[in-house]
Amino acid sequence: MKKQLLLIILPILLFSVSVQAQTKVWNFSDESVWPISDGIATAQIVDKLTLEPHPTSTKLFGQVDGSSQSFSDGFSSTNRFKVNGGSGATGALPTARFFKFIVKGDVSIKVWLKSGGGSERTFYVSDGINVLAEATKFYDDTAGGVAEDGDPFILTASYTGADSDIYLYDSNNFSVYKIEVSGPGASDLVLSTNNAVSQVSTNVKAIGNQIHVSNVKLATAINIYSITGALVKTVEVSNDTSFSLKSGLYIATVKTAEGQKSVKLVLR
Repeated sequence: MKKQLLLIILPILLFSVSVQAQTKVWNFSDESVWPISDGIATAQIVDKLTLEPHPTSTKLFGQVDGSSQSFSDGFSSTNRFKVNGGSGATGALPTARFFKFIVKGDVSIKVWLKSGGGSERTFYVSDGINVLAEATKFYDDTAGGVAEDGDPFILTASYTGADSDIYLYDSNNFSVYKIEVSGPGASDLVLSTNNAVSQVSTNVKAIGNQIHVSNVKLATAINIYSITGALVKTVEVSNDTSFSLKSGLYIATVKTAEGQKSVKLVLR
């Protein structure tokens, strides 16, 4: 019996550890994913990164083109994603020309950047409610467009919380060379390489001491494990529902006919 229990728990523990150490990278020098382009004119998702152009402007969101740059951490690029203009943000929520991805919990975010020329401009990372990090660069027009602060740089940010959209955007054009997301909340970005957000429609999240199951379109089986790998609860649902558990950190596996995904839950 003990041997059987160990065989059940060990894969879960290994799975739990792997979820904790997920890293997703979008490198715009990788032409197999990001070919040289004339411009992005329509909203699209590439390798789980949403590209959102301006809804009415004829000026393209941006394009991938050649640009060799070296950064302080040793990263060297051959290409960039050149953003063509500002994002028209209201507070921490951009309305045009932004990158977006979905995280499932805590993550660290790094963006390799270089400012355009001609004016002061700022690059932001936000969760749509709060600005998580920002960097302002200034060009002196009187010096013939010579940069006062125009070297390539790396912007870092941290997000702590439940499932959320993360936005990358600017007040005027920047060149983006690489984006990296790491931490347990990046698990869904890493586990699937298709261009769509997770195919499992059912959402599971924790609020206080309640687990909320929503957007249930198909019969859904949910297994909830403690951080030690012990199976705590199994539920099968065909409608939206909620239930309570004692405080702690859990991993839920969510399975439907669409597929399977994992979600980290923190109950307080």
